[in-house]
Amino acid sequence: EGEGGGGGGGGRVAAKYLNSRESDVFKKSELLYALPVARSAARRADAVVLVEGYMDAIALHAAGVENVVACLGTAISEAQLEMAARLSPSRVVLLSLDADEAGRAAVRRLAQRGTLQRLDARGATTRVASLPAGCKDPDEAVRAYGRAAYEASLSCAEDWLLFLGRE
Repeated sequence: EGEGGGGGGGGRVAAKYLNSRESDVFKKSELLYALPVARSAARRADAVVLVEGYMDAIALHAAGVENVVACLGTAISEAQLEMAARLSPSRVVLLSLDADEAGRAAVRRLAQRGTLQRLDARGATTRVASLPAGCKDPDEAVRAYGRAAYEASLSCAEDWLLFLGRE
């Protein structure tokens, strides 16, 4: 959703998201789900929350956490992170990924590829939020504990270097 138009689709079968094939109008690595809706809220909050899945973004928006975009999986691209950073005046991105190995591995890959370092060099701040205990993803966290508890987890987000140092 670069400017609000649709160009591809996605759905969920069991625990796995399935996206349509890449095409001229659907390039997953260049899209953020809910970007047009999150734009003004991210400006007001001076931070954008990046989650993995559509359902995470939908649940958070429904709960009133509106500065949220989804990257459509754990294959997070530099273009997606840069797009997210531009939504916040101070270029703050809060990664709120699933509390599983795939979510942690996504942060490691971003560092190993130098993506987070390049974002830092361009003035962005990337923090990693840990979900409340026992929650597998942001959708479950906001449903189980509510908006205030989820936002508290965001306020405790740590710099990506500290997060990786604990890994």
